[in-house]
Amino acid sequence: MDPQSNRITGVRIDEQTIWLALADGRELAEPIKRHIRLEKATPEQRLAWVLSDEDHGLNWPALWQPSPEGMVSVWDLDQDSLYNQAMGALLAAQWDITRISPVQRELVALWRMEADINNGGFLQFLGNWGVENHQLPLQALQAIGAPLTHQCLQDMFAVLKRFEETSENVDFSDLPALLTDAEHEQLQELEEAFWDYPEPLNKLVVMHYGPVQ
Repeated sequence: MDPQSNRITGVRIDEQTIWLALADGRELAEPIKRHIRLEKATPEQRLAWVLSDEDHGLNWPALWQPSPEGMVSVWDLDQDSLYNQAMGALLAAQWDITRISPVQRELVALWRMEADINNGGFLQFLGNWGVENHQLPLQALQAIGAPLTHQCLQDMFAVLKRFEETSENVDFSDLPALLTDAEHEQLQELEEAFWDYPEPLNKLVVMHYGPVQ
């Protein structure tokens, strides 16, 4: 995918929505209510936007400190659409991941990884989906070209490898009590590294899988 194809070429804002016209002819909609500062802003303030991230983001400098990726990001919106489409396919398949396409499986795995680790940490991710599913997000990270995030996730799994190798049946809910202080600290460091996003996963996901048309 050419990153120039989804750059912003036009912006219009009504009372409820920010509409982004893109170079590829698509138009993306972002509800204003998702951004509290924009929701509280006057119509004039909402129009005082500036482009960022090589025309892939919008900032409102008078409302908040500009960020490199933008308060509103095309990469975020396109990634969300890909994730939503894959999760919709999984729902239609009655949550049987074997009944969706390989690409959809990878997108579901990436969504689960981001949602769970960002919300409750690695143990939540592991508890929800199990050790047997750990290869799928690793495979997806390798496919999109995210070696640093791949290594980070692999290192998280490595912390718990001793439980995988034991003959005892360990319940995931027991893991927090079974981990040593050193293992808890190691997981915490790895989770913080993950939360810092060493690579722009939103952009890498969209560049690899292409936007939803």
